[in-house]
Amino acid sequence: MKTIHVHILTGFLLVMSCAVAYTSTMGPVLKEMDQGSNTQAIVRLKDVFPDSTGRDRLLYLMELGNLSRYAGQQSIAQAVLLRADRLSDDQWGTDIGQQAQSMVTSDLALDFRGSDYEKVLINYTLAMSYALAGDLESAVVEARRVNEKLKAFNTRYGDNPNRYSDDAFVRYFMGVLYEMDGDYDDALISYRLALSAYDSIYADQFNLSAPRQLQADAMRLAHFNGFTSLFSTFESQWPGLNWQVSGPSADMGEIVAVVELGNIAARRASDFNVYSNDRVYSIALPTIPDFPRRRVSGVISVAGRTADLFLVEDLNSIARENLEDEAGRNTIRAAARLVIKAGLADLGESAAEQLTDNENVSSGVGLILSIIGAATEQADLRAWLTLPAQIQMVRMQVPAGSWPVSFTVNGRNYTHDPVSVEAGEITLVFMREEF
Repeated sequence: MKTIHVHILTGFLLVMSCAVAYTSTMGPVLKEMDQGSNTQAIVRLKDVFPDSTGRDRLLYLMELGNLSRYAGQQSIAQAVLLRADRLSDDQWGTDIGQQAQSMVTSDLALDFRGSDYEKVLINYTLAMSYALAGDLESAVVEARRVNEKLKAFNTRYGDNPNRYSDDAFVRYFMGVLYEMDGDYDDALISYRLALSAYDSIYADQFNLSAPRQLQADAMRLAHFNGFTSLFSTFESQWPGLNWQVSGPSADMGEIVAVVELGNIAARRASDFNVYSNDRVYSIALPTIPDFPRRRVSGVISVAGRTADLFLVEDLNSIARENLEDEAGRNTIRAAARLVIKAGLADLGESAAEQLTDNENVSSGVGLILSIIGAATEQADLRAWLTLPAQIQMVRMQVPAGSWPVSFTVNGRNYTHDPVSVEAGEITLVFMREEF
């Protein structure tokens, strides 16, 4: 009978705890996004978010800022994302009280601080928002912030870097911003850093090599800047690369389109429950299932010209590998927490036996405490869920003028408002769609 009670109580409490998992909370918000209603998604976020001022404050700001960006509310997005960036910077050090509480409950007692890639993408979303609002100067400031953050991460980890130690796409995008701003030296530096990150970290960890377009952009700027030796090196590396038709020219403008697709994969709970000697033991860890990368076939059409989309960022892979980096630390913490909770149950049973001199009562106290310990063991599923699953890009030369823009992604057609293209200039186009 006692064993049956253990199963019933534990099952009830664990199901109850899963019901308030962050992924479940965000369900209505993501549904509105999928239906293309980003403004309504903001309303939903404010309705359902569990903690917009306390330990999940950073997460709330990240989600709200990104949704505001998608909804075209750029001034709001910028204000919110700037607060997120400042809060993230302030979250250094250790809160001893939170650490202690987490060891008798779960990691949900800790402030959400975000993963390294999420911290970098705060600056990407800010830069994109500024650029779309026509504030190129502020967008370039965010480019420099990315450099500072990545340096800080690599300094902190030393000889044991995480798999995500650089962001090739963000480097590439920042190079585009520098080029738009006329800073061709920094643009070339960013393109070269992006190439290095693609050819090392991204190829090894995320199965994503440097796009041919990025190689063409690096060659073009090496030639434009008069770096003859570097240009010759590139020419040897990539023979036959048609870099001359890349970038703006004296009589042609260039459209750079950034297309964010889908939603990043949510974390899931992996629970391990053991019933032994009238005790309940539980370990819960976050996971992201390993699944094949979704294949995307897409083109952009402008002024009678077409160009293919190419993949520049697979955030599902980055999130999964980042969680793998955290897995060892998460497991050690969960195991230590299990030992502490088991000790508290034993301590409670001993105290009850001394007070009541009744073995049935004391064993019941120990059982109840172990059930409470198991019920409070929850996997930390918090993550920035309004981020895309993939980011694709297009770069294409276009005659000067005002042109309607159309996209085709996996057979589905999308339209963008007409854009103005000037000779010798880059025009940034942004799209966010499901796929």
